[in-house]
Amino acid sequence: MKARFLTLIVFAFVAVSISAQTSQGSRSQEVRHVQPMRWVCPEVEKYQSLLYSLRNDDYKVYANNIKDKIELFSDPEQPTDKYLVTQAVFNIENPLFSPDNLFNHISTWIRAKKKDWANNLIIDVKEQKITSTTSVHVASHATFLDVFKVSVSPILVIQLLEDNRLIVAFSANSYKINAYDSHNKLVRSLNDKIYRVFPFVQNSSYKNTYAKAYVATYLYFWNFISDLRYELNTHFVQDSKKLNQWYYEHSSDSLRAKYGEPTKVIADQTTTPDINKELRFYENAQKFIFMGKTIDFKDIISCEIVVDPKFIPGRTTSYGLGFSLFGIGIGGADSYTIPDKTIHNYVVNVKIDNMGTPLIYIATGQSEQKANEIAAVFEYILRHQQGNKAVRNRNSGSVGKRTKR
Repeated sequence: MKARFLTLIVFAFVAVSISAQTSQGSRSQEVRHVQPMRWVCPEVEKYQSLLYSLRNDDYKVYANNIKDKIELFSDPEQPTDKYLVTQAVFNIENPLFSPDNLFNHISTWIRAKKKDWANNLIIDVKEQKITSTTSVHVASHATFLDVFKVSVSPILVIQLLEDNRLIVAFSANSYKINAYDSHNKLVRSLNDKIYRVFPFVQNSSYKNTYAKAYVATYLYFWNFISDLRYELNTHFVQDSKKLNQWYYEHSSDSLRAKYGEPTKVIADQTTTPDINKELRFYENAQKFIFMGKTIDFKDIISCEIVVDPKFIPGRTTSYGLGFSLFGIGIGGADSYTIPDKTIHNYVVNVKIDNMGTPLIYIATGQSEQKANEIAAVFEYILRHQQGNKAVRNRNSGSVGKRTKR
């Protein structure tokens, strides 16, 4: 039943996958200068203003005013059961994002700022949807004998729709009311359907309490939606991961059109692809590219692996109950010794016959394997340049290895 209604709540829309954001043709735009995204939802101001305009010091009147302006939603399969529903649609201007990145951002925000919803948070990648449930305290009302506290357990659905729209929907159909005595002891607990109690049945025993809860539920839902809109317009106006990916793909396509398929690509081990952290070799074009510079194979003079050792002295740490009195040790302190160690950092130096770029410095950190892989490619290039007389006269074609002193 619950799973069925999670789909039903988005009753006015049909969810589809976003295809416009991922079209290949869009990559031809200059992604570095895309306009910031805007998450537009005029419904927030409309309904928050409406709720404000209906205010009354008597919560029974306030709740009835809202009831007259905002209808409950009827379940077509169970028309006698009605839900308090709030939903809003965000129109996304200048969209350039990955759905996965969007939902990761929203879920991170929920866990940080709306923690009550975090425990039951579910991300459905296939349906491009976030769902959750929680118990929300919405009202308290004190009488001479008891204090009544009301909560609702709404369903939250956030779903990505076609035409760059994001729907945020809440639904709740019942109240839970707990009564506490003057010693804050729970004396009774009730569950009532929203449509069966005030402001729908004037003779309800808890009409003041339920009236406050009815008002507060709408206020809570619209404040949540407003907070989410503010979060997206403040911190998700650009999807940095998506932009980096698109820039990488656009740059790769441009190089492929110019030089053909790369023969060899040696990339830095990063989670985000970065063409400026790659060595790209194009054997057919006799060129390689590094840090945005294109260099001819024939201009390579030599390649050398430099090992830069870093000595880290060990240390001895004492712990326990021992202490020193006038330089004399007393007690039974123990010690733990960390031995000396040497870290080897590897750098590949490539000399180029070019005054503008005479030396390429490629640091591979502690990865000797990566340094050897890079050097092996340059050795291959130099070996196949041996037939060039100018190269032989320069006495190049060497790949060496040395350790700094």
